[in-house]
Amino acid sequence: MIRKDKRTFKDGTIKTYIRVMESYKPGPGKNSTKRTIKSFGYLEDQEDPEAFMREVEAFDRDPANREQISSAKMYNGENRRFNYGYKFFEAVYDALGISDFIQTYEENSGFRGTYSIDEIFKFLVILRLLFPDSKRASVQLQHAFYGWDLNLELPDVYRALDQVAAFDVELQQDLNQKIKERIGRDLTYAFYDVTNYYFEIDFPDPPGELRQKGVSKEHRVDPIVQMGLFIDKNGLPVCMSLFPGNMSDTLTLQPVMIEVKKVYSLQRLIVVADKGLNSAKNIDFICQNGDGYVVSQTLRGSKGKRYQKALFDESGWVWNTDHTEKHKLFTEDYEGIGQDGKKEVRQRKVLIYWNKAEAEMEAKKRQEKLLKAAMSCQNGAYGIKKGSQEYVQESFVHPETGELLDAKKNSIRSVNHEKAGKDALFDGYFCLITSEMDYDAKKIREVYGGLWKIEGSFRSMKSDLLARPVFVNTPAHIRAHFLICFTALLIVRLIQYAMGKKAISVERIARALGAASCKIKRGGLIELDDVGGRMAFEKRKNKQGKWVETLSFSDLDETAEDYKLIQRTFGTDYYETEAKQEAFNRFLKKITYHP
Repeated sequence: MIRKDKRTFKDGTIKTYIRVMESYKPGPGKNSTKRTIKSFGYLEDQEDPEAFMREVEAFDRDPANREQISSAKMYNGENRRFNYGYKFFEAVYDALGISDFIQTYEENSGFRGTYSIDEIFKFLVILRLLFPDSKRASVQLQHAFYGWDLNLELPDVYRALDQVAAFDVELQQDLNQKIKERIGRDLTYAFYDVTNYYFEIDFPDPPGELRQKGVSKEHRVDPIVQMGLFIDKNGLPVCMSLFPGNMSDTLTLQPVMIEVKKVYSLQRLIVVADKGLNSAKNIDFICQNGDGYVVSQTLRGSKGKRYQKALFDESGWVWNTDHTEKHKLFTEDYEGIGQDGKKEVRQRKVLIYWNKAEAEMEAKKRQEKLLKAAMSCQNGAYGIKKGSQEYVQESFVHPETGELLDAKKNSIRSVNHEKAGKDALFDGYFCLITSEMDYDAKKIREVYGGLWKIEGSFRSMKSDLLARPVFVNTPAHIRAHFLICFTALLIVRLIQYAMGKKAISVERIARALGAASCKIKRGGLIELDDVGGRMAFEKRKNKQGKWVETLSFSDLDETAEDYKLIQRTFGTDYYETEAKQEAFNRFLKKITYHP
């Protein structure tokens, strides 16, 4: 394949760099990428551009040229590619002092294994970030990293997981302490939510163990395990806890709050959560312990009935300047249970607000549902449930004769426009309740608005880190698996924190660092691959004042730009196409994390 890359020079001149490339796999388990077979130089520099391109095309057509490159085995000798992007994740791992913690654990626990717990834990954490897969598949990739001399055996990995599970809570505590020292941790309020992860097994564990049948957030029938996660105002994970899959979301909050306050020596904690955790028992528990809450409250049905009068009352609304938002803030008394088990009257603030854009979006979605419902009724499609059955009603009385229809197949199905009309009354409206009497409307929305950070963390763990499905089986291995995922999430969140407003997604960070690979050539030389596949050559002066050819990544390629941003975040700048191994090693040693 002939590749033409445009390069704009400082004087405004645009030149086309010509090279022939081919697709290849840089290692087992890796996605296909591209590499250069031969570089021909700039088209505009040629005396006869047409003859030049004919030469390039002839080279590209000749399979012997490609075979000469590709016939060599990729995973042997000097043709092998090694990832060095892991060094950036390793720098954060080292900054958190995890190796010191594990070494101390080994000494205090009397560990006598022939393998290194820290080496295995670090490897599994970094692989979870770069190339997430099963433990078996991860071990198969252990030799794919530059300068990382590993000799892992799968049985040792599973043995190490037992040890990792033993220091689950202690490591989370130590990580929190390190973050407090390096960044500072504000736990004035924290965000809490629950999700679940499925296991591809047919039957649940015995009662009392983790893998149980429960309400899956992904609507699966497989046994699940519940995870409760706390994050701070900066979006950095604080701690996680696991619960049996059949435990209700509302029941997970209390034990986690007790642990968080104890471990982190908190006098008072304000919990921010969605309506799924809004129960009378949780509110009582929070207040009984002197803590606070900001939680969402449904406005529909019987649970929201107490606020519907205020919602539909036209008085008391405060509008913004362009009438796209309005809110109503008031104080209410409510009854709860005190520490002595007796009823007590408390106060809280209630914020009801409306957003025009959200109202229009909800109305649009409902019209789509009504259309599906009409089609379902017309076609008799009983199997179409999602998005249609909500607004489908069935009647078992004949409309003309009044005869009672005794068979479901003879029922009269129609669109329930009355229900749709009632639902429309709530379009764009939201309700938040809080114990914090000094919060105004802006503060309440601001605090609750941060809840998206924890939802993003769950998405990252499931999608980017592939935390599920879970392929380990024992309770200890399950806990170790999620501790690995938690640590990986913390590491990548710390990188995003250091990026500030320029932060990119977990997926993009992993893609850029996964593409950072090199080849060891004869003579102690290192050849860097193109990160992102788009690059141009540029001349730069080295420290000795000599002009050397370097890579300048095109701003047309997202992966290349992401890698450039990561380098800048870590205070590095290294793009030489070919360098002595000593110089490349010095660059890798300089990669350190400074938030």
